[in-house]
Amino acid sequence: PDAVIEGRLLEAIGRIDLIITMGTRAARAFRDRGVATRIRVVAGGIDSARFFRKSAPAQTDLVFVGRLVPVKRVDLFLRAVYLARKTLPDLTATIVGDGPLRTFLEKIAAELGLKDCVMFAGQHSDVEAWLRRARLFVLTSDSEGLALSLMEAMHCGLPAVVSDVGDLGDLVEDGGYAYLVAHRTPEEFARRFIQC
Repeated sequence: PDAVIEGRLLEAIGRIDLIITMGTRAARAFRDRGVATRIRVVAGGIDSARFFRKSAPAQTDLVFVGRLVPVKRVDLFLRAVYLARKTLPDLTATIVGDGPLRTFLEKIAAELGLKDCVMFAGQHSDVEAWLRRARLFVLTSDSEGLALSLMEAMHCGLPAVVSDVGDLGDLVEDGGYAYLVAHRTPEEFARRFIQC
């Protein structure tokens, strides 16, 4: 949000030979700001020896993987779970990750009566195991690049319900197997959870 810093960064970027970014919206943002430097989009790599589809019964319905920070909007995820449970009373969710908002988010879950159906699993290095235990991957962020967590979930064969922000549209074609949620409200996310 600082015009002076942004101007200096754009000036510095304009002097380099090549910009590599993970998604097309990031590339478009540079172009929209007048950067003429060559830009190449190179998506992050996923270790297919770790992240692969495995058929096993789901132990949780929804899984969120990410840092527990404001931009990830885990509060929105919790409110959507609350609403979806009005139609799907047995719906369960797992939150894999940690961060400064964990205590606050656990409090929201308790206030919404979700203590018994939402598990805060904490940070784990074996994210693939948590993904393979779920039925649906969810990402409720206000802002994202090309989310590696989404790519990992897709490699594990999970359908996804994600915010229509950043470069997520490079990975998800809306409808059927995955959904981009443009109107990022608890009601809209809950509707997609129910559909899936």
